[in-house]
Amino acid sequence: MRKDNRTEKTVKKKKRRKKHYLLRLLIIAAVCVGLYFLAHIEYFNVDNVVVTGNREISDEEIIKLSGIKTGGNLFDVHPLIAQHKIKKNLYIEDVDVDRKLPNTVEINISERSGKAQFVKGRKYCVTDNDGKVLEISKEEKKVTIVENVTVTDAKLSETISVKETGVYSKAMKLIRTTENNDLYFKKIKISSNNVEAYVYDGLVCKGRYDNVMTAIKSGALKAVVYELYQKGVESGVISVGSNNYCSFTQ
Repeated sequence: MRKDNRTEKTVKKKKRRKKHYLLRLLIIAAVCVGLYFLAHIEYFNVDNVVVTGNREISDEEIIKLSGIKTGGNLFDVHPLIAQHKIKKNLYIEDVDVDRKLPNTVEINISERSGKAQFVKGRKYCVTDNDGKVLEISKEEKKVTIVENVTVTDAKLSETISVKETGVYSKAMKLIRTTENNDLYFKKIKISSNNVEAYVYDGLVCKGRYDNVMTAIKSGALKAVVYELYQKGVESGVISVGSNNYCSFTQ
């Protein structure tokens, strides 16, 4: 009799455990379903997509790349997927996508810009300061053209390959220096140790490489270019000598 009672009690305990387990599962499932429907009410629909940090790329283009659309549910927006889509544009260096309750998505952009372009056949290869190819275009871009450099290979998102590596290195260093000193050249031509740097098609700076670099860093060349700009002069030659000497002839 005692054994039968023990067996009966054990069976009842197991049944109660099963009931409690099933009850817990039902409660968890009910909570999950409730949260899902709560999260997908109209209150959490995306009304605003805010883009910050961009200068060159438009808000519209970035939003289009992200695949995020207004009217969709905020919790259906996957930040990592959106970031991956946006970074397909090589002019975007970094991106962060955040969901902000109740109905806003924020996209913060860090851009990389084209610094130099090289002619390869009938196309223009645009690179950043590190030589990474950002774009290969049939049309000339508003970026400094580097002449006397032969492009041997250029693939998007990869470092450009050139034949004249010494000239290339000098040109990129010159471009970085002009950027740091608030100057811009439309075209640069380096041969041996001489530089021709075009402010406009008709206005060119000429001198030895080291002298031109020194004049840029000191601000002497910028002062001459700015004075000519104020006078509306767009043609002539700025000769750059040693000790920051700059003279203009027309």
